[in-house]
Amino acid sequence: MSMKKILVPMDGSKISLEAADEAVELAKKLGSEVTFLSVVENRLPFYDTTAVPERFAQKQSERQKETSMEFEKMLNGLVRKYENSGVEINKRILVGAIDQKIEEIVNNEAFDLIITGRKGFSSVNVSWSPRRLKKALNPHFALY
Repeated sequence: MSMKKILVPMDGSKISLEAADEAVELAKKLGSEVTFLSVVENRLPFYDTTAVPERFAQKQSERQKETSMEFEKMLNGLVRKYENSGVEINKRILVGAIDQKIEEIVNNEAFDLIITGRKGFSSVNVSWSPRRLKKALNPHFALY
């Protein structure tokens, strides 16, 4: 079986950075490309009404921009770190629920392998699991 596309969810934790190293080393051996993915969470509180207080929405927007900038710096650093590795390195930053965005990108871009740390900084929904992804989307999954 061919492993041409490897996805590595990145949150900046030590374990996610170690997973990135492992993914690039594996990609060298397999001739694969690696995509580093960071997801900026956009959690909104539940209100009985449809309106979210303007002040909260503004703070949420500011936090998302700051987080996006931090992820951009981290991913740019990873691209520079591996630029001479001989591996095609891609980066993506998405906004939304982490579990949903990972599932979407795996489904839409046909990744063959996901390499991720067992536990990082992110609060991934329990419903996102290797078993769920394997059943729904059929990629191979490696926990680091």
